[in-house]
Amino acid sequence: MKFLPLLTLLLVTLGAQANNLSDLLRASLDHPRAAARAGDVSAAGDDLKAAEARYYGQGSLVAGLSRYEHPRVVGMYSPGDPMPADTSRDIARAGVIYSLPVDVFGTVAKARERAQSNLQAARLIEAQDRLAHMHQTASAWFRLQALIRQSEALGKLKASVMVFRDRLVKEVALGKSARVNQRLAESEYQRVLADEALLTAQVESALAELEEASGQRSHPADTNIPLPAWREYALSETLPVKLAATRAVAARARAEEARRGNRPQLSLNGSWFDQHGGGADNAVWEAGVQLSVPLTPSGWRSTDAESARARVADDERRASERDTAKQLASLKAAYASARAGVAALDAEVAYRTEVVAVEREKTRLGAQTLENLLRTERDLLDAEYRLASSRAQAAYAWSAAQVLAGTAEAGYIEALDTK
Repeated sequence: MKFLPLLTLLLVTLGAQANNLSDLLRASLDHPRAAARAGDVSAAGDDLKAAEARYYGQGSLVAGLSRYEHPRVVGMYSPGDPMPADTSRDIARAGVIYSLPVDVFGTVAKARERAQSNLQAARLIEAQDRLAHMHQTASAWFRLQALIRQSEALGKLKASVMVFRDRLVKEVALGKSARVNQRLAESEYQRVLADEALLTAQVESALAELEEASGQRSHPADTNIPLPAWREYALSETLPVKLAATRAVAARARAEEARRGNRPQLSLNGSWFDQHGGGADNAVWEAGVQLSVPLTPSGWRSTDAESARARVADDERRASERDTAKQLASLKAAYASARAGVAALDAEVAYRTEVVAVEREKTRLGAQTLENLLRTERDLLDAEYRLASSRAQAAYAWSAAQVLAGTAEAGYIEALDTK
């Protein structure tokens, strides 16, 4: 065979082992950004542990050595002590101080609630990012499947045009056909070559996108694009809405934490010190309750700012609900339209295939012009192009909806597994 179809040339050029879509989807979960989002979740978990640890208070170990101008009491002097107090100019001091908060107004509780919401938001962002990478991988795969189907259709047209062109070259040389027919066949051949170049560029673009998303540069062995059934999704369960709602909860908790931080703070305090000097070794301890009332104008202003941010987060939540509903409706319409297009174009391709067969026979018998035949074959090619594109568009719309819906990764992969 003189002509190698574009698809064959692409496979030879790629030189790669074809993987199935399920393998590539799993590979996309190892994307560096997925690791970054996992790191965000880990950091948010540490923030939550830090917020919970505030219930246990805080302390410090203290050690020091001081020289005074005049002798000082080593330890604490208690009036009425019959023994003279120990004194020295050089005193070494070591001990521990600890303060345990009594969360009367729930400041620590709100800090913990804020950290919990931030952790939940980090998990939602991680899930959204992982689904987005699988969607990117699947979309590139669907494009490749459509492009290969289109290249197969173009290859059939090219083979037909080459037959006519070669035949007309001989007929014109023998004076059996007009040169205008040869020029028409040559023009159509050059047009096919231009279409080939465009498809090649599109395939390279899709392969680059696939490699970025999954880390692998592969090609489909099966050009049958999967079309899972559409299902309805509860708006409140979609990832963007859940994320916006979680952020709103975190913002409200942060605002409440700032407001309660301006209230009186109660804590249990204690300390123990061992002091050395002048040959004496005295231990001193104390325990007590401390009440502090913040008087910080900047804290009041900060509370106002956090309250404003909480209102903004709530507005963002409502806006997210509207935007997500719009996106789902748009994707559903695109999916339904593409599926209807697939059904219609299946019938059109079958019809135009029969028409081309009839027109070729008429042309062979001299009852049809080459121009009309080429136009009929181009119509068939256009129908096959649109059929492949419609299938890819339907699959793309379905996949994009899964990112919004927060579909489980295993369920997403299983729905697209055609094995």
